[in-house]
Amino acid sequence: MSEDGIADGWRAFGAADWEAARDAFAAVLESEPDNPEALDGLGQSLWWLGERDAGIERRRQAYAAYQRRGDSLAAGRLATYLAGEHRINGQPAEAAGWQARAHRLLADHDTAPERGWLEVEYAKRAEDPVEAAGHAQAALDLAQQLGDPDVECMALAQLGRALVRQGRAAEGIALLDEAMTVALGGETNDPLACGDACCTTLVVCDDLADLDRAVEWCEAVVQFNERRRFLPVQSWCRGIYGGVLLRAGDWSRAEQVLSEALRGKEDRRLGSGRALSLSVLAELRLRQGRHEEAERLLSGLEDSPQAAPVLARLLLERGEPERAEAVLERHAAALGEDDAQLLSLRGEIALAREVTHLATAGAARLDELAARLDREDLAAEADLIRGRVAAATGEEDAAAAALERAISSFSAVRFPFEEGRARLALAELQAAAGSPAALESARSACRVFERLGARREADRSAALLRSLGVSGRSVSRGSDRDELTSREREVLSLLADGLSNAEIAERLVIAPKTAEHHVGRVLGKLGVGSRAEAAALAVREGLC
Repeated sequence: MSEDGIADGWRAFGAADWEAARDAFAAVLESEPDNPEALDGLGQSLWWLGERDAGIERRRQAYAAYQRRGDSLAAGRLATYLAGEHRINGQPAEAAGWQARAHRLLADHDTAPERGWLEVEYAKRAEDPVEAAGHAQAALDLAQQLGDPDVECMALAQLGRALVRQGRAAEGIALLDEAMTVALGGETNDPLACGDACCTTLVVCDDLADLDRAVEWCEAVVQFNERRRFLPVQSWCRGIYGGVLLRAGDWSRAEQVLSEALRGKEDRRLGSGRALSLSVLAELRLRQGRHEEAERLLSGLEDSPQAAPVLARLLLERGEPERAEAVLERHAAALGEDDAQLLSLRGEIALAREVTHLATAGAARLDELAARLDREDLAAEADLIRGRVAAATGEEDAAAAALERAISSFSAVRFPFEEGRARLALAELQAAAGSPAALESARSACRVFERLGARREADRSAALLRSLGVSGRSVSRGSDRDELTSREREVLSLLADGLSNAEIAERLVIAPKTAEHHVGRVLGKLGVGSRAEAAALAVREGLC
């Protein structure tokens, strides 16, 4: 009887009918609570239904049940799975323990598919890309020997990733494309293997700033996951997709993709697709100048390496470079010393702290990484930092040359927000030098930011244009000013009258902290850096 129930469960599982599979395996366990295959099937079904904790626990129970039966092969397979889940959760000690257990249990099973899964896990954990490639190649050789497409697609993806990390990008990308073909072409049987290959490929394409390939594969993966009801993988992939669209400047589409990824149950744990999507959405809000919303999105993600770069940027933009540095360095090991965001933010933090030699060193590290990975966007980031350093130290010609290179490179890779930042830095340099070229540079930056909806940077560009004696907007600012709520207009009026935060709070019968938040939002929306600037702007343009 249990065999029939288990067979029913696996049939439903193969059809991605996770609810029916769950019910079938649960029915078996009512009469045989220690049945390891039913426990394993129930755990996998729950995982695909989005009940990750419950799914992992059932598979841990299945591991113990297999051990009691003396089935080292099945127990070793589950030990490998549990090693991966603990690695994703940011629990390295427990992950290492499960991996060691898997190694011991599979020591006499060198030609089993389970050994291939273990080699893939070794490849994921390896810090040295040469070592990672060795494990991935061992898994690939075994997969091809056995004709196992599940292990093959994962091994191809991990080998491709390892080659990219070695600077062999063209070879690595070819393997990643092949991995995706195996995963999405109907060859695989295990949805976890398919999802693993997809996630690896999308992460590498995103890391390489290969926008065309990343968008193409993201669209294919999202559609595939929707058809197959691979909901947990779909959430993660949508997070990656949102990040790709964010960098490509398609912010409305990014918001739509991220909103779809965030539907469903709340889950802010390390490694969850939701945590990734929240971090990317917070980055979008920062670029839009909506800092308070970004802060709310990041709440509860302080321990997540995924969220560390955007949290550091939030603090940096609020004028707290020391706190930004502390957040970044806390997660530096998890991010990896070659992480592009880590290196770029280190340079910006050093600039904010006026430690120019550290900023210069950061630019040099970015140059090294750009050369190794053949990434023009990283070379552009290095030039942007180098140009800002030269501007800060009075080397106008060197600064202008570096910023011009950054603009050209960001334009070539189609990173519009970053291009706008470089144009604004050049405009500020030219304005300080009294160059007539500042006007067109500032206008170009303003157009980029207005098109994107990057309010904070658009306001900076507009303020620079006003200081140059021209209109601060290429289009009417009325719609943006309408974003001031009625309460914020009251606050602005009182601020223009010279009232302090405490006096504003007393006049409006609100808490002083609330008044402080309102003043901060008004300054942010107006794109000014002080109360005096806000008051002057309000009087000059009749905003209150």
